Amino acid sequence: MSPQLDYNDQENIPAVKGGIADSAFHDIVGRNAAVDVNFGLGLVATAVEGVVALPAAVGNKFLGIAIQSLKDIPRSTGIALYEIDEEFPMMKKGRIWVHSEQAVNPTLAVFLRHTTSTTEVPGDFRVDIDTDKGIDVSAVASWVSTTAAAGLALLEINLP
Repeated sequence: MSPQLDYNDQENIPAVKGGIADSAFHDIVGRNAAVDVNFGLGLVATAVEGVVALPAAVGNKFLGIAIQSLKDIPRSTGIALYEIDEEFPMMKKGRIWVHSEQAVNPTLAVFLRHTTSTTEVPGDFRVDIDTDKGIDVSAVASWVSTTAAAGLALLEINLP
């Protein structure tokens, strides 16, 4: 009997913000950051082709989610992120772990936060518009998991 040489490297990966959820079909593209971008945040188009930013207004066009990587943590911030002008992987299709500000289930809508107050983060997700502070992305995104409160949730996106 010969040893097994092939294995699924996506098996038993813990859920982390921006982590790819499984080895099913996904579409990942390279983009450049207009601003510092943390893993797992929803990103929108800018006026420059191939450059993405965090959402800032209701009219922004949702383009994908920043994928988590094994990036060094800068000592100055203590947070691993993609820096301005850095190229990074962004998911357009597939299942990815994100932070939801609220409990989710597969029957609820998906909104991308663009306007924040003190504890909120642009690019995080939620299930309602929060008084016009979110972009409805339900046409291209849906919740896969069910959670009892805010935290990590599994989101499936299917962007053109």
